[in-house]
Amino acid sequence: MGSWKWNDQQRPTTAIGVRATMGAVTMKDDPQAAQRPYVFVRGLDSRLYVNWWDGKAWHWSGQGTPAGRTVIEKVGAITVRDRQDAQQRPYAFVVTDDSKLHVNWWDGSKWNWSDQGAPSGRQIREGVGVVSVQDSPTAAQRPYAFVLTDDFRLHVNWWDGSKWHWSDQGAPPNRTISRPIGVTTMRDHPNAFTRPYAFVITDDSRVWVNWWDGSKWNWSEQGAPSGQPVKKGAGVVSVQNDPQAGERPYVFVQGYDSKLYVNWWDGSKWNWNDQGAPGGRFILDSVGAVTMKDDPNAFTRPYVFVIGDDSKLYVNWWDGKAWHWAAQGAPTGRVVERPGEAITVQDNGNAPQRPYAFVLADHSDLWTNWWSLP
Repeated sequence: MGSWKWNDQQRPTTAIGVRATMGAVTMKDDPQAAQRPYVFVRGLDSRLYVNWWDGKAWHWSGQGTPAGRTVIEKVGAITVRDRQDAQQRPYAFVVTDDSKLHVNWWDGSKWNWSDQGAPSGRQIREGVGVVSVQDSPTAAQRPYAFVLTDDFRLHVNWWDGSKWHWSDQGAPPNRTISRPIGVTTMRDHPNAFTRPYAFVITDDSRVWVNWWDGSKWNWSEQGAPSGQPVKKGAGVVSVQNDPQAGERPYVFVQGYDSKLYVNWWDGSKWNWNDQGAPGGRFILDSVGAVTMKDDPNAFTRPYVFVIGDDSKLYVNWWDGKAWHWAAQGAPTGRVVERPGEAITVQDNGNAPQRPYAFVLADHSDLWTNWWSLP
């Protein structure tokens, strides 16, 4: 049997603790290799660092900052693959103190900082999320970074294969965007192109999605749970019933009642479900959501990690038939102070996926709660 474990990832240096996470990804050196986690963080010195696994041990690396700037806000991290048999390359998108977008990326031999700027005449307020888009399953992956600007509209910075563009996605009709939720991509079938979906909360505390249908962008109102306005996002994932099925979005949010809710697509219509909260607790914040596969041919199972009002970690997870709450606890002698990131790790192409939830403890160390196989 496997088991859950806590591990102290420590901090970038003995003098510099972690202020916030900036994104997490898994890396493959080739398509058959084991996945290796990379967790990007903002240090207390407002510089970017990465905590990464080389296959045998964890390391901290200082990524620095764009020239003359400091890192202030997260957008997200992804990996990019130039072809099917290529190495994955991490990209970490951040907002700097001039309210512009920057990306720290690996070109295959070295790390680079690139100034992505901002939409014309605008400043970036906060990130929504980052996804990789493919025109076909064999095509190169192309990054899309979604942000909110100072006019409370959604914008996307995207790569067309040869150059970067900014596109104004606007806002829902007669509404302004107040808070982000997250992003995901959809495939209608395994051989289809990917379609981005960006979820946000509007000024009336309802959920909207900006999505690509294959020919144009659309805004759709998702509403809110019955009688409960939406406070903040908790994570967005895409679920598959089997490897040949279409992907289906699940959007997890926190209500003002400090409970978890999910807005999900069943293949024909959208639904709201009340996920509740861990027994006797309220939800303070979210860490992230992932999907799990017990083997490469299995259906995907969502896991959503949250922080309770007792400063401990909890997970709401689907076993294939029912939802459960599980108490993950906290590192020994510590409390979970700030949210982080959630990813899954696969040891080889035939192995089950294993969840990793990264959080910040009260002494500014990065910790991970992870599932270990026997």
